[in-house]
Amino acid sequence: MKRIALLPHFALFALLLFANGVQAGLYRWVDAAGMVHYSDVVPPSVEKQGHDQLNKQGMTVQTFPAAPTEEEIAAGKRRETLAKLRDAMDNKQQEQDDHLLANYADVAELEAVFHSKLAVLDKNTQSIAERRESLEAKLAVVREQTRKVAEPEQREKLRGYIHDAENTLAAYDHALQENQTEQDRLRQRYEKDRERLSKLLKVSPSSPRPDPSTVPAIMRAALDHQ
Repeated sequence: MKRIALLPHFALFALLLFANGVQAGLYRWVDAAGMVHYSDVVPPSVEKQGHDQLNKQGMTVQTFPAAPTEEEIAAGKRRETLAKLRDAMDNKQQEQDDHLLANYADVAELEAVFHSKLAVLDKNTQSIAERRESLEAKLAVVREQTRKVAEPEQREKLRGYIHDAENTLAAYDHALQENQTEQDRLRQRYEKDRERLSKLLKVSPSSPRPDPSTVPAIMRAALDHQ
């Protein structure tokens, strides 16, 4: 292997080229101290640092970049992850925009669907609240009866009823809380969709609209999937 460090005299480099005129390749690299090296073989320790391949005239014909450091690799992975997240968010937003434009000709239709869903939740909440109130009244009567019953067997039955009723009341309370959470979520989604649809209609007022004959079915689909 022929290898030499570059001295201040260019003639030494020219001499190396002439000496290797019949060889297929010559390589150049810079070490950590800033010294330029030439050789017909790239040492293993240099391969990861980056180097150039030269032709017989000393011109660069190919550049081999330095291998990325661990920090650079980690940074690249972070950039890829962020890019994928941005693409996923863009795709999701596009799907939501397509859904809004396909199902609602204007904000009034969106508002109608919102109030329809809200009415269903209100009715369900009222029904649960009424059943809870009725059960609570019955439970109060049974508790009073239990205090007056002397027979152990009968008292045990009443206590079993009380236990079951209390569990049912807890389930009613949970259902009421769930309904309230769903109503809050629905209102937030409506405000967000309303603002987005308004912008979309301003930007693209001629966006395709559903066939009028299929609007009821689409409205039902919106109720089921929104």
